[in-house]
Parts: sequence; C-alpha cells; structure tokens
Amino acid sequence: MATNTLGTTNGILIAQNALATLLALLPVLKNITTDFSDQKILFGQTLITHIVTAAPAVDFDPTVGYVAQGRAQIDVPVTINKHKHHTYEIGVQEASSTHIDLIQRFALTAAYSIGQALVQDLCALVTAANFPAYSALPLGSGGDGFDRKAVIKCGTALSTRKVQPYGRFMLLNPLYKGSIENDITVVGQLYTGQSAIQSGQLPNVHGFKVDEYIELPDNGESLAGFAAVPEALVLATRIPDDPGEGNAVCDIHTVTDEDSGIGIQVREWYNADQGKFKRTYTLMYGVAVGHKDTLQRIVSTAPLSVKKEAA
Repeated sequence: MATNTLGTTNGILIAQNALATLLALLPVLKNITTDFSDQKILFGQTLITHIVTAAPAVDFDPTVGYVAQGRAQIDVPVTINKHKHHTYEIGVQEASSTHIDLIQRFALTAAYSIGQALVQDLCALVTAANFPAYSALPLGSGGDGFDRKAVIKCGTALSTRKVQPYGRFMLLNPLYKGSIENDITVVGQLYTGQSAIQSGQLPNVHGFKVDEYIELPDNGESLAGFAAVPEALVLATRIPDDPGEGNAVCDIHTVTDEDSGIGIQVREWYNADQGKFKRTYTLMYGVAVGHKDTLQRIVSTAPLSVKKEAA
C-alpha cells in the first residue's frame, strides 16, 4: 500500500463542517446531559456521570454568614458499550465521472449517520419502565390536535413534579411537530419575520425548545415524542484508542465541536492497488436514564397497562 498523501488540513475542515451539520440536524444532542471528556476509557467500561438537581435559596444569617448548602448530586453510571462507525470510499472512476467533491458530499451523511445512532439509542430509553409519567395526546383526523394547549399540558405536568423551568425541550415525530406548526396561535405569535418560516425551526413554545426527529421509535406504545430537561437522559462518548495512530499509511485525527465538546475520530487512507480513497467516522459511547421525574412521554394513545393518565 502506498504512503498516504491526503490533504489532512482539508479533511479536518470537512469533518468539522460535517460535525456542525450533525449537531444542527440533531439538536437533542445539545439538550441532554453529556460527558464528552477526552479521558481514555476501555470499551465496555462503566464511568460515572453526575446530574445536579435544583436547590432552594435560604435566608442570610449574619451570625453564621454564608453557610454552604448541601446539594443533591446524583451519580449516573454509563457503560461505554457502543462503538459505531461509518466508512465510505471513493473510487477513481467515481471521482473522474463528476466535478462534484464526493469526499465532502459523503462526509455530511457519514457524520449524520453516527449522530443518528446516538439519538436512536437515547430515544430507545424513553419507555414506561424508565419514565412512568406520560400524556396521551392523540392527533385528530386532520393531523391536528397537538397544539399550544398540548404543550402547556406537558409543561404543567413537569411543573407539578417540581421540575425546573429552564432547559426544557421537546422532541417530536414529524406528524406532531407538523401539528404544532399548524396551530394558528403559534404561527401568529411566534413566526416573526421570515426566519422561522424559512428554516422550519420553531422558537420556544411555552418554555420548550421544540425539535423534530424523523425516526423517533414507537417503543411499543405509539410514542410520539417527549418533553424533558437535560437531567432526564445521559450520553457519554469517548474516542477509540487506535493502535494505528501515527502510522504513515493512515491519517487518524479527532475532530471536536467547540460549543458542545463532542468529538469524533476521523480515519483517512488511500488504497493504491484499488484506486480508492477511504474515510471512516467513528465513536464509542453509552447512554443512560437520568432523573426519571424529569421526562414526560407523549403518546398518541394511552398505554393499555396504565389506567390513569399521569399528567
């Protein structure tokens, strides 16, 4: 195999852009509790991530001054038991048949596939066993019914359980997000100018950042979405410790998003015999349930095993 002479700087820039696109398309990765440390860890090893609950303020007492209050920090064990990758290749004939930069074009979908795996495993945790509270909010025959009032109902359920009002977000399947976008009160009050209409991104609705995930799993109960705060779900990621790092045949780099801290490993090499450029995006991670009271499941029909709606 010939020595690799890839454009490393260009490859890193492409990967950074792909990572930024991933986070823009899958914003839930920014909304939950995360541990994106660069600390080395073995595959299958369990680490401890912490979530902190809110605490009340107290009266100042001049006789004792500012006495530190006890805080409730919950330890959440997360096992790094997932190792995903997306590898693609560009052959010499493919590259010669178009003026389009296929390496860059494929990079966006490759990075998205890694993020999609993360979100799928996170959403798989949103079950009745893990998060008992739910709101049964079916859509009407016209695809409407999940509106401003429905959002308020979810918010009220969280507030009743004394879940903090900040950091709230809502992840919905396309039908439910489309329903709230068609609510005339939401459209009339929240679509200012053209930005929201052009981007399809809703401003906050009653304190919730509302996003869509097109492959939200049903989870066996007609799950349509969920409302939560960051402490509900935990994601920990680590970069694989590749023994080939530093090898002249393969360039291996870690690309990190500065805002969120999430990173992915990018491996690039050229197979001269096959006339193929190859690139891999890879990541190790684990997911876990955080504070069970901080998530409200949104289902289209009431689960048969539960008689009374917990909202």
